[in-house]
Amino acid sequence: MEPLLTVRRPQPPPLRRRGFLRVFLPTALAALLGLGTLMATGTAALPFQTLTVLQGKMASKEDFFNDAQVQEILLRHHIRVHVTAMGSRDVATTGLDGYDFVFPSGQPTAELIQRRTTGNPDVKPHRPVLTSPLVLATYRSYAEELERSGIAVARQGNTLYYDLRFAELVKAMRRGDKWSGDRNHNPITVHTSSVCTSNGGGNYLGLLAYIENGGKPVATDEEVDRVAEAVTPLIRAAGLPLKSPKQTYFAEDGQATAPISVLYEHQYLQYQANRTRTTGRVDDRRVLLYPDTGLMTEPGFISLNPEGRRLGTLLETDPDLRRRAVELGFRVVAADDVPNTPTLAEQLAKAGVPVPEDENGDTKALLPASIDLFERLIVRVGQCLS
Repeated sequence: MEPLLTVRRPQPPPLRRRGFLRVFLPTALAALLGLGTLMATGTAALPFQTLTVLQGKMASKEDFFNDAQVQEILLRHHIRVHVTAMGSRDVATTGLDGYDFVFPSGQPTAELIQRRTTGNPDVKPHRPVLTSPLVLATYRSYAEELERSGIAVARQGNTLYYDLRFAELVKAMRRGDKWSGDRNHNPITVHTSSVCTSNGGGNYLGLLAYIENGGKPVATDEEVDRVAEAVTPLIRAAGLPLKSPKQTYFAEDGQATAPISVLYEHQYLQYQANRTRTTGRVDDRRVLLYPDTGLMTEPGFISLNPEGRRLGTLLETDPDLRRRAVELGFRVVAADDVPNTPTLAEQLAKAGVPVPEDENGDTKALLPASIDLFERLIVRVGQCLS
């Protein structure tokens, strides 16, 4: 008996096989779309290029480096940043080993770091790029009560910003004036982060010292000691310092926890821009008080090695990073070599957020005449560990 042979029908080519196109075409389309996105953002070749991972420590400016768009811009330059967050004064007083750069939130702490690293040729302070005024953040009901007391004045035609007669607020706190609303009968106080660890807390103390010293920066040890004794009760009246004034202020129960908090303007403006984008309107329950004696903070980027220096140079010169900084609520220092950076006013108008026009003129508070005097003031008032 002869064996039976089975003749198999030849397989069709792949493109004619049943279901092949149904599976292949969507997959191919997704791959092409993904490649197009990578090409558009300039990141198509990233998997094949060396990525430099930089370690930096900073305080509130972590908002900038943690932003997804900033991270994407840096990836185009083959840089990724890991942030260690801590108060700016902690940045200046703790170890720098293992870090490529530091970014304290103000000049005093930046000067402390430069003093510590004197003689190190790798350390380089970069020119200022970002600035943000110190503000007092509160809630509409409290701002309206301060307005009735003659301490604050609503800016004409603007529903979010008030001018604050800071010396009058200090007098009210000294008298022990209390809120008179139905929900809060506590004394009027200003809540801030620790003067021992943070730039914001230290700068608020510097503002108090300037007012207490008759509108002059303290210039001697004797003036520091006298002013410290006078302003310490105002700091301690608020109770324990806030770990994160920003988180407290924007929390649902923040109004009961801290009626007035010390913030940076960019934190508030970024919140309002995000709020407008997601809900179509600003949060008009939260408002800002601008002291009539203003204090502009100037974060200081300091590179600690050549890799960090490359990032600092990008921050100074990259137009996309500067544009994104404005979108995040910062005021960006003009630079002749980087033209056409949008202004904060232009960006806020585009985002549908009222523009905080400066109606207090050029009157600005001056911090103590030297970093040593400022440190003496901070340690005396905060009883900080040396």
